[in-house]
Amino acid sequence: AQPPWIDEIQYETLAAGTFDIGGVPTTLHETAFFHRSSKTLIVTDSVAKASLGPPPLNRHDNLLLVSKRSTSDPMPEDTAEARQIGWEKTALLISYFFPEHEEPDPEKFGVVTWTDGWHDNFEALAGRLIVPPVVRTLLCA
Repeated sequence: AQPPWIDEIQYETLAAGTFDIGGVPTTLHETAFFHRSSKTLIVTDSVAKASLGPPPLNRHDNLLLVSKRSTSDPMPEDTAEARQIGWEKTALLISYFFPEHEEPDPEKFGVVTWTDGWHDNFEALAGRLIVPPVVRTLLCA
């Protein structure tokens, strides 16, 4: 069945492939919409802009968890600087499958450490409208 708005909005859906996510075969899809009368392209996830600072809806505890240099480090003190670091690393994590400078610890299974250089990667990514690398890899390759 067609959606009730089909005469107003054209859409196309692309299946990006099926991946094993948590032991469950999962097919990822991306849909783009075009509103004919206003000539407006509507996309989600296909383009993104990571803000320079943490969006207000981000939970502080989540940002602090990601702000640590190593996943084995204790939780840092709740400061604006720690939340900013957490936001920058979060932006990298949601944009890439495995961001550069996020390295598994060869001595401790399951432990990840951020190495120098990650902040430069955030600065190159943030504040610009881009096709996130993870989307580019899945949908455009």
